[in-house]
Amino acid sequence: MGAAHTSVPRWPTTDPGVDRAGRAFAIMAFGPDAAPVGEHWHREVARLGRPVWVRRVEGADEAVLAELGEQLAAARVGWRLMLAGPQADVLAAYAAATRAGVLAAEIAVLVTDDRHRRVWCAHCDTTSVAEVATGEVTPCPGCGRSLLVYHHVSRRSASYLGFMADAEERP
Repeated sequence: MGAAHTSVPRWPTTDPGVDRAGRAFAIMAFGPDAAPVGEHWHREVARLGRPVWVRRVEGADEAVLAELGEQLAAARVGWRLMLAGPQADVLAAYAAATRAGVLAAEIAVLVTDDRHRRVWCAHCDTTSVAEVATGEVTPCPGCGRSLLVYHHVSRRSASYLGFMADAEERP
């Protein structure tokens, strides 16, 4: 599958900068590699004199995403979300934001690590995080099948599609 025909995001790996048109900001930095990025963004927003909410956390777990949900519920026109960290965490926060109605143009992203992916098993509905590239195979912890990680990402569920690698070969 060619790059033009895939839903896999092309995440920026360089700083997209602060959107100076933003009127309020939420900054989330996931993991130690993203902490300096989050701090830089925080300083830039502070120089603009705009309200800012900052979270530096290890990962996008349920509690962290619930905190983001509170920010999303209070967001108004001009609000901007800035996400930095590993792809799996950034994608989870990005999905939460888009489910709440935030537009892609209102979200800035910087991915610090793209080795880990959230993979959704089409057979048992389990989502897991694996160190796997698209086109490679990983075991499903839910049903034990060997899943081919397909070149399809759901930005709403924050996961790559995984399906049985040898489905065509089985009776």
